[in-house]
Amino acid sequence: MKTLINFYSHIKAYYYPASRHAYYKENNRRIGLLFTILLLLIRAKYNNDNAIKVRLFGFKVSANCPQTLLQLVKEIFLEQVYLFHSDNPAPRIIDGGANMGISVLYFKSLFPEAHIIAIEPNPNAFGYLEKNIAQNSLSHIESVEACLSDGLGKEKFYLAQTESIINGSIYPESEKSYMKEVASVRLSDYLEEGEFDLVKIDVEGAERQVLRDLKQSGLMKKSRQYLLEYHNFPGLEDIQQEMLETFEQNGFQSMNQGEILSGQENVVMHFSRAKNVYPSSKLAQ
Repeated sequence: MKTLINFYSHIKAYYYPASRHAYYKENNRRIGLLFTILLLLIRAKYNNDNAIKVRLFGFKVSANCPQTLLQLVKEIFLEQVYLFHSDNPAPRIIDGGANMGISVLYFKSLFPEAHIIAIEPNPNAFGYLEKNIAQNSLSHIESVEACLSDGLGKEKFYLAQTESIINGSIYPESEKSYMKEVASVRLSDYLEEGEFDLVKIDVEGAERQVLRDLKQSGLMKKSRQYLLEYHNFPGLEDIQQEMLETFEQNGFQSMNQGEILSGQENVVMHFSRAKNVYPSSKLAQ
């Protein structure tokens, strides 16, 4: 009985929020959604060690395991932590820390004509990023296998011993102990190419280097909006207040008070240039 109750609670947490998405207005699609969620939950509980491919929100989605996919879908498509508004039907987006590409799919669901630069250093995640782009025939996307930092060259990149597909970091303080060397790029070099509508940054602690690069280059205003996931690992300097002050000094307004991700201590911060102020909304596009 306890197993059935827990199972129902998972269905309630995933199926009902997802069914409110515009893609699932048709009854037959909601039936397919129910079976997909059931498959993911069953596989996550009894066979979580193998890769999976499903259809969600109109996309073919591949992932290294069901549990990781459920986590990312919950944050990105259901809680919509990367929701943003733009008057541009084809916004230019930099997705720093694109991981497997679930955020790319989300941005494409909001703006099918979006032009996206997807940057991801984890070689395990990067393979799935490119696969999810290719199998959905997505256009106007440039994928870059590198980490964001304040310099060009190479960085030590730390993963869990299992070579985890998420949460890799350039900081050993992130409690990851398996190290690889990856290429590093600067956000400012992309901002020099023109104006962007959104920069999304989820770089597991390297937001410190990204902030330093933005301050040194003076190019922060080359993006209309920023969505930044702030990580405060033990042993790292807490720069959250510095970030708030830096964005404010550059003419940006905070669009939230820092939303804490469910089940985590990370905070998502949304900044918009003062003239681009929109009311917040959730779900159903």
